[in-house]
This record gives sequence, structure tokens and C-alpha cells, in this order.
Amino acid sequence: MYKQSPLISLIIPIYNESKTISGTLEHLQQWGNRLEIIVVDGGSKDGTPDLAGTASVVVQALKGRAVQMNAGASHARGEWLVFLHSDTRLPPDFLRQMELALQNKQVVGGAFKMRINHPGLFFYLTSLGSNLRAATTGIYFGDQTIFARRDVFHRVGGFPPLELMEDWDFSRRLRRAGKTVLLPGPVSTSARRWLVNGKWRTTWLLHKIKLLYLLGTDPAELKKIYTDTR
Repeated sequence: MYKQSPLISLIIPIYNESKTISGTLEHLQQWGNRLEIIVVDGGSKDGTPDLAGTASVVVQALKGRAVQMNAGASHARGEWLVFLHSDTRLPPDFLRQMELALQNKQVVGGAFKMRINHPGLFFYLTSLGSNLRAATTGIYFGDQTIFARRDVFHRVGGFPPLELMEDWDFSRRLRRAGKTVLLPGPVSTSARRWLVNGKWRTTWLLHKIKLLYLLGTDPAELKKIYTDTR
């Protein structure tokens, strides 16, 4: 544990991530004690928590990304909360980008531009589309590594207890609380979903879920057609 409150609390929700969590924690060691790393396990059955020994804190919570991220936030001490997927890597100047955002007191949170870590025009265009959407709408998804000031996070109620699209809803709450920014990043996220389930099938499914959500479909129903890939 750290002797003083860290600047940034980095929260990683996990469920059966034994293939990724060790590499993620090793990646984060380059920033040393500048980060408080909080791993939140949702009942993994593949030994994932046993591989998270280098984290500052390992928390057990009910399964569900929103529930797990809120549980992690309740243990955090940093001024900023950063929510990282276990298959995502931060840019080398991650801290510098965060520090620049921190200097503007009007900024309450935001996310990073992202790139999918697989070659080819399809993945380049998919990343570009995600970044354009985030830049124009202020709606951020989890694979863009959402961050927020800790006090603002709690003021807006944290992530809503939705089974899906909690990041969309949280982005809207954050925008109502103050200025949000899309930092240059890029964070690098895994292409495993597209590679396992098919590029075009996955793209169609993700857009379908967004459209149905906008039309008022219950996120619990959307979760039934969403495929977790590990």
C-alpha cells in the first residue's frame, strides 16, 4: 500500500482474464507508485485474482462491469479515477497527458483516443470511426479508458447499474457535470472480439446494440445479444 494518496487510481474490472491480467499489471509497473492499481474481480473461475498480486488492492464484487467499477472507485484514494480494460494498454506519455488535463480545473473527465492493436485497413477505419464519434459526441466507451475526477464521479452517482451501455450513460452524466476531453492517447486495445467472432459480424452487432439502446431497449435485453470474448 502507498504511504500517501496517489495522484491517479487505476481501476481494472476483471472476469476470467487469466490470459491478460499478468501482462496488464506488468505494463503498469513502469509508472511505479504514481498509480494506485485496483483490480476488481467479478467471481472469476480461472484463477485470475491469484495473478493480480502486484496490484495495490484486489477487490471482490458481484459480476457486472458497472458494479465492479463502482466497487473499485469506493476503495480509490487518487484525485483521478481511470477505468482500464484488462486487454488495453496505455500510451508511454499517459501520465503527462493526464497531468495536462488536470491543470484545467474545468475538466471533470474524459477518455483517450484508441487504436485496435491489429494491422489492416479494417481495424484502422474502425479505430478512426470510434475516435470521430467520441470527438463529436462526447460519448465514450470503455475501450477508450474513461477517466473522471473522483469527487465528480461520486457526485454524478458513478456508473449506473446497467448490464450494458453503462459507459454511454456515464459519459452523458459527466458532460452535464462539466467539461470533458478526448486525450490524444492512443490507448491500444485488443482485436480479440473481432478476430474470434468475425469482423463484420462484430461490427454489425455493436452498431445494432447502439441503435436499439437509442430506441429505448432495456440494457438487460441488450446484454443477451452481447458476446463477452476472452
